[in-house]
Amino acid sequence: MEGDMRKSAAVFLLLTLLAGCSVVTEFNDARFNRNNKVGDNWLSDQTEPAGINVAGNWISNDWGRTSLVQDGRRISGTIGGYTVHGVASGTRAYLLIAQGDWYYYSAVLELQRPGLLTGRFSRAIPYVKDFGRSMRLEKLAH
Repeated sequence: MEGDMRKSAAVFLLLTLLAGCSVVTEFNDARFNRNNKVGDNWLSDQTEPAGINVAGNWISNDWGRTSLVQDGRRISGTIGGYTVHGVASGTRAYLLIAQGDWYYYSAVLELQRPGLLTGRFSRAIPYVKDFGRSMRLEKLAH
């Protein structure tokens, strides 16, 4: 029992020391850069002219308040406590949902009728439908 506690303490100390190690930092930087590059490439792959405009203030039971700005095809804004980067391509909005600079979620939404965006979001970057869950945004009146 005492030997197990010493081993656990040694492992904890080693992990604590490595947390500040440049190897760990470089691994995290590489992972961050790969995640964001894949997300940015996914947005770049959506090349159709914008067939929708999602600008405005929205609400979601799951995500809370959403504010989107659309400039041509480019979409930016916030959803809950996250920032949004995306593009409108055809009749869909392709969104990357980030905390800080890290892309956490991806989403594909369609305008079902004026004032209603529905689709799916995924924890995967880029979006993977099989890992997705429903997403619904309703436009707020002014």
